[in-house]
Amino acid sequence: MGNLNRMLKYTTKYYGYIIVSLLSMLIQVAVGFVVPYLMIRIIDDAIPNNDTTLLITTSLVMLGVALLGLLTGLINNYTSQYVSQYASADLRLDLFKKIQSLSFINIDHFKTSRLITSATNDIVRIQQFYQMLLRIIVRAPLMIGMGLFLSLGTSVELSNIFFFSMPVLIISIVVIMIVAFPRYAKVQKTVDGINKVVLETANAPRVIKSFVSIDHENKKFEKANETFRVTNTSANKIMAFADPIIMFIFNASIAGIIFLGAYFLDKGSLMNTTTNLPQVGVLIAFNNYSMQILFGLMMFAMMMIFISRAAVSAKRISEIFDEKVDLTSKIDAVKDIELTGTIEFKNVSFGYGNDGARVLNNISFKVNSGETIGIIGSTGSGKSSLIHLIPRLYDVSEGEVYVNNIDVKDIELETLRSQISVVTQTATIFSGSIGTNIVQGKKGATYSDIVNAGENAAANEFIEEYDDIYNHEIQQKGSNLSGGQKQRLSLARAFIRKPKILILDDSTSAVDAKSEEKIIESINKLSKEMTTLVISQKISTIKSMDKIIVLDNKGNLDGFANHTDLLKSSKVYQEIALSQIGNGGGLDA
Repeated sequence: MGNLNRMLKYTTKYYGYIIVSLLSMLIQVAVGFVVPYLMIRIIDDAIPNNDTTLLITTSLVMLGVALLGLLTGLINNYTSQYVSQYASADLRLDLFKKIQSLSFINIDHFKTSRLITSATNDIVRIQQFYQMLLRIIVRAPLMIGMGLFLSLGTSVELSNIFFFSMPVLIISIVVIMIVAFPRYAKVQKTVDGINKVVLETANAPRVIKSFVSIDHENKKFEKANETFRVTNTSANKIMAFADPIIMFIFNASIAGIIFLGAYFLDKGSLMNTTTNLPQVGVLIAFNNYSMQILFGLMMFAMMMIFISRAAVSAKRISEIFDEKVDLTSKIDAVKDIELTGTIEFKNVSFGYGNDGARVLNNISFKVNSGETIGIIGSTGSGKSSLIHLIPRLYDVSEGEVYVNNIDVKDIELETLRSQISVVTQTATIFSGSIGTNIVQGKKGATYSDIVNAGENAAANEFIEEYDDIYNHEIQQKGSNLSGGQKQRLSLARAFIRKPKILILDDSTSAVDAKSEEKIIESINKLSKEMTTLVISQKISTIKSMDKIIVLDNKGNLDGFANHTDLLKSSKVYQEIALSQIGNGGGLDA
């Protein structure tokens, strides 16, 4: 329950609505018990004595009480909806902010599908819990308590039925809860499985269609879907059994009350001393009170099932909130600093996870401000891992990375990352316009900034073909753009920031040779104002750069020099150059 209590703090700011909701619910519950009481006066007093005045008066009071119940019911429904919607929205926002703060390692720990499920399905469970809290959780004990009090006050004899009905109902509820809780916990995990398959499929439609693997993906989803169905059916079987059991107890209680009523009438215990007639009104009122009690217990059972499901979701959400972000800024981190672009690696080693194999081993080099640096190596040599360490997307396992002769761990993350632009090989494009995608790289960018960034990225060539130019709408993931267009657009987003350090991770791989040449020219023109690191598979792209970092397939530094010197000193570089003769690699200096 500790996790649910944690979720309740999101409702406290709406305490005014909560108070109104609870008061209206209290009145609504009271109305439910006043009506049967008035029935006693009508049936046992007004009708037997032909008291028309009492009958009309009591009927009007009953109508007024019913209208009051209607009004308070509407108020309770509105306020409970209001609190549940707004509180869950606040919770969802905080959860999203927490997910945004997670590092790559944290996200790898949870998996993307789990984070999606928690931000959607689990939040909905908590929203339902908020609503149930104000409509049922407090109502159920009130109905049970008031019902027992009024039932005993109406007829002690008939109250003997509770010795049989309540223990049976309570035991049934307890058994249901013991069996249901672990099953609902499994249901949420199977939702993660479905989201995982859907996410993977939605992210790779071209690969799936190209390799004609639709049937394979369908089978994967069918398996995940079947697992969810079986698990969810297993959990819902509890409710399938619970409803008939509870209805049986209800109907048996009604039969029991009638049986006891007949028994005590026969003994003369339920007779009106004035009219010497059976107290039928008392019997009806007691039946209504007992139904209120049993209905309250049934609501309590439903409430416990909702709570059990909400507790599972609250636990999953709390696990995300409690996840310690491994990449944070120090309290005394350097904030007010302008990067010069100098970068130094000192004996850096890196591996993914505590037990992961080393991707980089004892790397040391120094880059001066304004230099253009190429990075090359075979697939899996650790090129991308190396550049991820500069903006602290990951932390080194051993050694230090320095920027401005300051360890990157000592610089505030926002200060560090705001002066570095990273363009990945797989371009990430967001839904919106071309302009909104570009200005994402710089707050307060002017139209002139957008045009210049597009020009430097060789993107204006295709942008200016659209009638609405930078207002042209981009579909989700840039699906209405080619691979090269997406890369150029992501380059424009990086250029508009005018970063002190620009990192390109093979980000011109889908660009044609002419556009790539223009981009390299732009980089050379802007290089005086920034340090540039370019990962490439092609020597032709990087051979004119100031220096080139060469990594072997074990993550070791095989060379750090210019193109001419590397052809003499680096075996790995020589092999790459030889393999690219005739394809733009060339051995010429």
